[in-house]
Amino acid sequence: MFGWGFNPPEIIQTWIEEHYDPASIDGNISLIYERDDIRLCTIQRAVPQQKLGFYAYYHRKEYFHYIQFNDNWESSLTYRAGIKNFDRIIELNGVNIEKDTPHELRSRFSADQHLPVQMLVCSPATYIHYRSTEKPLHSHLRTVHHVKPLYATSTSDSDTNAKKEVSVGHHNFCAVQWENSCTISTVPQSAIFKSPEFTHVNDVCFIETAGHYRKGQIIFKGSCTILEQLPNQLFFYLFTFIDIQHLYTAFWGLNSRLNNMIQSCKNLCLTFDEKTDPLLMKSYSSYVNQLIIQTSIHCDFSQFPNLHTLILCDSNKKHLLQIKSEIIPNLTHLSLLLGSKFIPPPQLICDIFSNKFPSLRHVHLGRIDYSTCHSWTTSPSLQCMSIFSCKSMSILAILTSCPNLHHLQVHIFSSDKYIFTSSAPLNHPLRRLIVWSNYTELYFNDIDRFLAYTPNIEYLYLQTVYSTPFIHLARGLINRLHHLSRFDCYIREILTRDDRVGNLTSIHRIHSCFNKIKCIEENEKCRIFST
Repeated sequence: MFGWGFNPPEIIQTWIEEHYDPASIDGNISLIYERDDIRLCTIQRAVPQQKLGFYAYYHRKEYFHYIQFNDNWESSLTYRAGIKNFDRIIELNGVNIEKDTPHELRSRFSADQHLPVQMLVCSPATYIHYRSTEKPLHSHLRTVHHVKPLYATSTSDSDTNAKKEVSVGHHNFCAVQWENSCTISTVPQSAIFKSPEFTHVNDVCFIETAGHYRKGQIIFKGSCTILEQLPNQLFFYLFTFIDIQHLYTAFWGLNSRLNNMIQSCKNLCLTFDEKTDPLLMKSYSSYVNQLIIQTSIHCDFSQFPNLHTLILCDSNKKHLLQIKSEIIPNLTHLSLLLGSKFIPPPQLICDIFSNKFPSLRHVHLGRIDYSTCHSWTTSPSLQCMSIFSCKSMSILAILTSCPNLHHLQVHIFSSDKYIFTSSAPLNHPLRRLIVWSNYTELYFNDIDRFLAYTPNIEYLYLQTVYSTPFIHLARGLINRLHHLSRFDCYIREILTRDDRVGNLTSIHRIHSCFNKIKCIEENEKCRIFST
């Protein structure tokens, strides 16, 4: 029986759809492989709802996605971006989609339509060659051709005058923050692959720079011919990325407006090193808020009346002796980045933990001289602290001296038998605690002793060696810390196979915050639990 007609029964339509795929090549397609034909093509719509001009099909027997043009294909965005009819789709916006279902691929095209569309495609012959040799296709291959990105110059789905160029005056510009970077650049509108009338602040576009194409977010649009016409907001934003000695050299004295803006900035940073001009520094020292010392050359801290943040990267004793409330009365952040073996002067430690710096909130110290803790009073302003090295019982002394501390990070270099009698409140407000000791074992009694004073901890990180079952520690933590919501660790359990108790499943059952724990190494002598 045979014949023809329209609208066959649904059962026949379903059978055809299950057993036959639309054509994935035509008479113009060659399947003879000569060289790689792999292209990375980028399209920037003028408006999010603009159509790209193709259908995406899926070959159910061979399991690949491919492109088929619709009507007016020569004027479509897809064709003008360098994509060919029946190209195989490999990646969409940097993600391999070869294992996607048709529905999943359609969802990817529908999401974030205001962003550029970037497709990695290849010819059918290239696809067959890579499949037969079992070589993966990806955008990092040396043979990938990076096609110049295309941006739509109108809101229509096709452009009958595809070679039309948009003329943009060089006085039009945009400030751009590059993807995965804090760098800000100003670029002419002509370098942005998006039509000027559809380019808006916060748009993410492809931009041509130095012969390459980078993705960036528009943070400002401007049209001016002289520096004076730039808005204050852009100046203030750019100033935060420039060291004050370069800022002062470039902008100071150009006009009164720029001078006033520099004077009104509250977060200007100076990196003091061998290249710093001490005579020029006197001109802008009163505007320095953050000072980074990277040299042993002497620097007089008293010439910075507005100094709030001090970072020492060199252990010059003259610099350390200047860290006094009389010299830096407004100090809020202090970091001594001098290594785990560095011991700050005992008087400085006493001053920090005895409220000699009433505005100090964040400190990053070296090794604590434990012998001075009995002379500490209280420092209620301290909120965040990092100690490179200290004994385990120093934690209780720190909690006693800092009743409002909410973040503490300590490296334990030795466990001490001497028990410090703490007057810390039994309900200390500490929220985050990070404790690690690479070679010194932290016993459960040590851990439990200082956790008894900190029942409000929400985040805990432990890194240590442990000679008793880890599962006992996990149960003890939950019994102590009723507000614990996240736990991270790197714990080496030193037990033979016969002495071990519990497994990952039993640990995960204790509390949901242990679900991320994995056993990353296991042998006859130990096993390592980590998140």
